[in-house]
Amino acid sequence: MQLELDLASLSETTGRKRLPLELKAGSARRRRVEAVLEVDHILVTHPPRMSPVEARRIGEELRARLERRATTTTIDLTARARDLAKRYSLPVPDRIEWSERQLALWGVCTQSGTVRISSRLAEVPRFVLDAVIVHELSHLVHLNHGPAFHELTRRFQKTDMAMGYLMALDHQRRNA
Repeated sequence: MQLELDLASLSETTGRKRLPLELKAGSARRRRVEAVLEVDHILVTHPPRMSPVEARRIGEELRARLERRATTTTIDLTARARDLAKRYSLPVPDRIEWSERQLALWGVCTQSGTVRISSRLAEVPRFVLDAVIVHELSHLVHLNHGPAFHELTRRFQKTDMAMGYLMALDHQRRNA
């Protein structure tokens, strides 16, 4: 699957509204699905043998990915992590970045000091994103989930509320 988009025009054109999908069967040689952001819609070109139902399903996934990508450009993770690290006396990561490929986990912290945050979190309330960042920053001190680790994460007062939100989001995704 290939995504081509102009992030600035997506956020300027849409704000939070959803752009309509236009499905188009490609040439007989087309083997992949492609989504391209047009001025007022998203054009999804698919292999001609693909059913319209399958093309629409994949088109919806690509639209969600385009919208998430546009949202992630408006959030400065580095500045957020720096602010949260200072506020809660935690180390600053060497690098923090969005991950499009992270679908099972909300965040990951590597031993080398890199933090990756699932781009699915770009659309959640800020306190939820902040709780995940604090969780991952706490892993820079304790790689495990022991009592000392949880003591650090509890510095962020809305941790329990955020985890409840994420549990509900996971439940909704699994049962959709």
